[in-house]
Amino acid sequence: MSHIPQDPIRDFIRTQIATLKQYGRDAQLPNLWTLRDIVIREIDRHLDRVRDARDLVTRALQKQRDLQRYRVSVWRSWRFLTLRKLLSVPFIYGMIIPALILHVALEIYHQVCFRLYDIPRVRARDYFIFDRGHLSYLNWLEKINCAYCSYFNGLTGYATEIAGRTERYWCPIKHARRRAFTHSQYPLFVEYLDGKHYQQRLMQLRRWDSNRDAQ
Repeated sequence: MSHIPQDPIRDFIRTQIATLKQYGRDAQLPNLWTLRDIVIREIDRHLDRVRDARDLVTRALQKQRDLQRYRVSVWRSWRFLTLRKLLSVPFIYGMIIPALILHVALEIYHQVCFRLYDIPRVRARDYFIFDRGHLSYLNWLEKINCAYCSYFNGLTGYATEIAGRTERYWCPIKHARRRAFTHSQYPLFVEYLDGKHYQQRLMQLRRWDSNRDAQ
């Protein structure tokens, strides 16, 4: 049987109904008026939430209509492309093939090895975000380009986090030189010359603290 979440208002109503049945209708009349007031307040509260949600949707639709004025046609988008930019198109979109191969191989490693190492798996939805396709000021070609960029940047971020958690498990040592970019796990690593505490820190870093360390 599925678990039904507790509702204090519903439980209060049931209690009052049971009391009325037990002691008689007239004996508990004040409680009935209290019940009425609580129900009215709850209905008003839910109605306010419905109105707020309706207003939010209305404002969002109006904003989309306002932004649509800035959309240009596909033809105008292509008019400003130079020959040099057109020559780059096969190289840009051709990268989808190695990206898909990387994605498949990465996911196999991620799902198999992270389970074997007891490393929390990375949530793909935190990296692959395709919300720019909802923007009304973009034409269909610009939306495709944005989705393509979102996928590639999401994939690199996803791969970086998987690699970072792997590095934390196997070699959590900071580099001697400052890096231009570091993943989320890097600040936890042992200092470059801290050999004294390396083994102890390595064991600590391999014990993941629930979801806190996975963020």
